[in-house]
Amino acid sequence: MTTASSVRADAVLAVLRPDVRELIANVDAAVLRPADQTALDRADRTRIALRVALVNDEQDHADELAAELDSVAGDGAADVVRDVERWAELSEPQQALLAHCEQVALDPADVSVAEIGELREQGFGTAQVVAAAQVVAATSFRIRLLRGLRLVEEADGGSVAQPANSIEVGSTADGCELPTPDEAFPQMRWVPWVEADSFDVALRHDPEALEACSAIYNAIMSDPAELAVADRELAALAASLRTGCELSSGVHGRRQVELSDDRITSVALAEAGPASVPDQRQRAIVDAAGALSPTPAALTPEHIARLREVGLTAEGIRDLIAVAAMSAWTNRLAMTLGNATTRDTDW
Repeated sequence: MTTASSVRADAVLAVLRPDVRELIANVDAAVLRPADQTALDRADRTRIALRVALVNDEQDHADELAAELDSVAGDGAADVVRDVERWAELSEPQQALLAHCEQVALDPADVSVAEIGELREQGFGTAQVVAAAQVVAATSFRIRLLRGLRLVEEADGGSVAQPANSIEVGSTADGCELPTPDEAFPQMRWVPWVEADSFDVALRHDPEALEACSAIYNAIMSDPAELAVADRELAALAASLRTGCELSSGVHGRRQVELSDDRITSVALAEAGPASVPDQRQRAIVDAAGALSPTPAALTPEHIARLREVGLTAEGIRDLIAVAAMSAWTNRLAMTLGNATTRDTDW
């Protein structure tokens, strides 16, 4: 069934590179409608995705998911998800899973190993926890992608003032010297909260979603595109810092330094925030990527106008939005299935 909202979403996504559009379709199939529904069935997956859309204030996508849920779980099923007071009509395990997924969508930094323990008490195994996390993460990606792309298409091209650099280059917010890149972005190890030896192993509990996620991640972060890879890494760093994902911040910070041979910008961003980034083009990238990270996203037409003002094309801005949206996906997996710590931590 094609709804008005799905037509609008298809039209928005049509501006993306063909390879990315195809991979997004693969994501929808693998995460929401996988062939193997042993871990979570389609109704549970759609309930989770609907709740994520609602807390992100993405009404068009919520309406599309609500129609899908009613078609697979019966008329009125979506109304139960929309109204928290009616969650009692769901089973206790379903309520627990939905509440957990809502928190992952709202702020993954507030999720701890205790929440995973509570899901286990409700009878959920690792495969189910990972599948639910993938649904939240992929839906968070799609919502931010749609919101950002709509703003690009609606941009009027007006001129805006660029923000001033308020922290001396090479200093932190308190005026101290910056650390080295190695000090700012130490090698981290990921400690799982689910049965796994590593992050990759944890995600293999939902192999269809992992394959789809890996393919679109590589396309967005590494494949040829208008926005330079170093700028994509800077955007991913800004988004990950805003979300609070230490694992991703370290990876993208180190990669940006390596690609750009700039030992100051990423370190200053991590240590002192966007106000320490003096280059107006980089500052516009950092601010836009960071603004797309919260729930709901805070990206505005002014962010798009600033990006155009510093020379980014519409295609380059779309690349940037895809990177920041992708970070919302990977951050939520890394932060809610385990915890990052420095490699020399004594355990």
